[in-house]
Amino acid sequence: MELQGKVAIVTGGSRGIGRSVSQGLARAGVRVVVASRTEQEVPAGSEFERYASGNIHSTTEQIQAEGGDAIAVKCDVSQEADIRRLVDTTLSHYGRLDILFSNAGIDCESPVVDLDTELLDRCLAVNVRGPLLLCKYALPNMLERGSGSIIGVTSGSARGYREGRVGYSMSKAALERMFQSLAEEVRPRNVAVNLFSPGRVDTWMNRRGDWPGTAHIPMVQPDAVIPAAVWLAGQSAETFTGQVIERADFGVTWGEGVLG
Repeated sequence: MELQGKVAIVTGGSRGIGRSVSQGLARAGVRVVVASRTEQEVPAGSEFERYASGNIHSTTEQIQAEGGDAIAVKCDVSQEADIRRLVDTTLSHYGRLDILFSNAGIDCESPVVDLDTELLDRCLAVNVRGPLLLCKYALPNMLERGSGSIIGVTSGSARGYREGRVGYSMSKAALERMFQSLAEEVRPRNVAVNLFSPGRVDTWMNRRGDWPGTAHIPMVQPDAVIPAAVWLAGQSAETFTGQVIERADFGVTWGEGVLG
């Protein structure tokens, strides 16, 4: 898919991976709808100010300052009405939707015996139900035009044990199975659906948790995800779909320089 002039929704676009992906897509000529529930900055001097600062408006302003085209839409992906409004606003403003980058996610860190049920429900609503409903409302426009690319952000936790993260691991495993099934459902209409595992990225979620068994894994800056994310955004079902891939393998086992 040629990216110039295409339209993308990026959830969790206020900071971290979502902000970097929004900026990277905009630099590739994509018109970006930056979505997140975050409209307020983290107070100055807070412990995680460096990692948690930012909001949808500052992301949009940065894109526009570089000459890109972007709008900000407040959206809590656990709320169906917000998701529907996000897609409707995108179609009303830009007239089309080509790329969905489902990045918004939350953790639910706790041993199972101590797991708060409300926290688990929130985690599943954001990490599983939200991406499914985003697809539900985004797909009609893509299917009608016979093209599109959907990317879900997953984690190595979906396929391996991390202490105290059973709930989070479950949510990401469900996301992977869901998107792989969806890839087959929409393959005949040329819509790509892939899962992108960015690795250990220097974000607020990773900084706030000292995850056992991960200290040896190099932590990269959010901008490191841009080349792989932009490449995925340009795929169709005819070129690359139904895959669960690691950012660290981009250009080695998949992507630019490997598959063309």
